[in-house]
Amino acid sequence: MFLPDHFAFSKAERRALIVLLAIIIVLAILLGTLPEGPAPTTLTPSSPSDAPVNPVHPVNPPLPAPFAFDPNTADSATLRALGLSSFVASNIVKYRRAGGRFRRADALARIYGLDSATFTRLRPYIYIAQESPASPLPRPVNPSHSSPSVHPALPADPAAPSPPREPSPYKAYMENKLPDGTFLDLNKADSADLVRIPGIGPYYASRIVRLRRQLGGFVAVSQLSDIPNLPDIGDWVTIEPGTQQRINVNTATLTTLKNHPYIGYYRARAIMNLRHRDGRVLSLRQLSFLDEFSDDDIQRLAPYLSFE
Repeated sequence: MFLPDHFAFSKAERRALIVLLAIIIVLAILLGTLPEGPAPTTLTPSSPSDAPVNPVHPVNPPLPAPFAFDPNTADSATLRALGLSSFVASNIVKYRRAGGRFRRADALARIYGLDSATFTRLRPYIYIAQESPASPLPRPVNPSHSSPSVHPALPADPAAPSPPREPSPYKAYMENKLPDGTFLDLNKADSADLVRIPGIGPYYASRIVRLRRQLGGFVAVSQLSDIPNLPDIGDWVTIEPGTQQRINVNTATLTTLKNHPYIGYYRARAIMNLRHRDGRVLSLRQLSFLDEFSDDDIQRLAPYLSFE
């Protein structure tokens, strides 16, 4: 038996052996290229550019350098250039447009939205220009420097009449109002009469007339309290008794009953049911037994109902 017979490999075994040898050679090459240990590091002082940036605490942008400004004339762009927010700059402009004026520097602190730190920073740079007088006095002229064609202003003639004053709007307003001691009957006055009461304009005059029409007339001045925010006009009005209109409970329709401010739909329906059941309503006492009517309701309705 020959030695080659013991070491004979099949074709598949020879192929696997070649692959195994190739893997061993690759591993040997890789192991030979690895460094033996970590390279020593040298410590160098860090520069500002190498310093890490902390993303959690960003640096606030620097505030613009302040400069002198007049809050009575500065526009929105100037106010924003001083570091003010658009909201505060808009509030300053709106305040001026509404007729407001800053008389002194500390008045700027009252602007809504302006914090105390910002105002303290800008306070030394606020400049308030003084208003020029409406009619400045003439400047004295030095005769030695005056030219022949220039003459000093002469003082005004004290005997000259002063210019006429414009009529006061308040005076014109009061001339159309009722004089003291004048009274109007609430059940007879129309809107043109009611607007002559001090404190009453067209809106409240129309509300009074409408409430009178819904009620059928007033029986007491206190009924005007049903109109929200109506000024007290008790010193200017009176009521002639017996001038209010009454509703016949036994003949009125459902619509007529429910349109009265003191009845409404549910009380009107209760009256119609009572009429259908009893045939006729004889007095307020019958209504007082209904759940829909309280004692106050009966008292308020007494001057407005009839049972004929």
